[in-house]
Amino acid sequence: MRRMLLSFALAVLCAAPVSAQILNGDFTTSLASWTTSSTGPTVSHHPSNGNPGGAAYIFYNWGGGGASLEQAFTCGSSHGTSSCAVTLDYQYYVLGGAAVQVIIEIDNTVAYSATHAAENPAWQTIPLAVPCGNHVLRLSANTITLGSFGSWSVFVDNVAAECTDVVGEETQAWGVIKGLYR
Repeated sequence: MRRMLLSFALAVLCAAPVSAQILNGDFTTSLASWTTSSTGPTVSHHPSNGNPGGAAYIFYNWGGGGASLEQAFTCGSSHGTSSCAVTLDYQYYVLGGAAVQVIIEIDNTVAYSATHAAENPAWQTIPLAVPCGNHVLRLSANTITLGSFGSWSVFVDNVAAECTDVVGEETQAWGVIKGLYR
């Protein structure tokens, strides 16, 4: 009986989520732990326009171009069968004939891309899946058009990753298992 309880406890623990190491994914007070780059737009921290609280803020700078946020992270272990669920929220504002492209890359591979040419203040939640292990996440916002008086801004918040190990199915019938522990 003790072996059966121990086996059950180990199976439950193996199915539990494994911690991920995305740092400051909620942008509570700053852009700490994130690397930023820009060819024109400004990348900043906005203390109150998050979902909720603070957020990363990328906005045009009258000259077009693009900007990005990037972070290397570890999501569980790359051994065994496991999957890493990466999620993030973003919100965008586009005015005056402008258009902005939002791109999410994992390990230099585009996992999501959308072009926005009209305002939509609703938060978009983007779910992505990759194998567990070491990864680099990059979110970019690029000017497509600005128009004469166009403007755009993108807010990013709630970046998270969670690795869940997949436990194999037991192939023995209950009768066989009960017979072992009588």
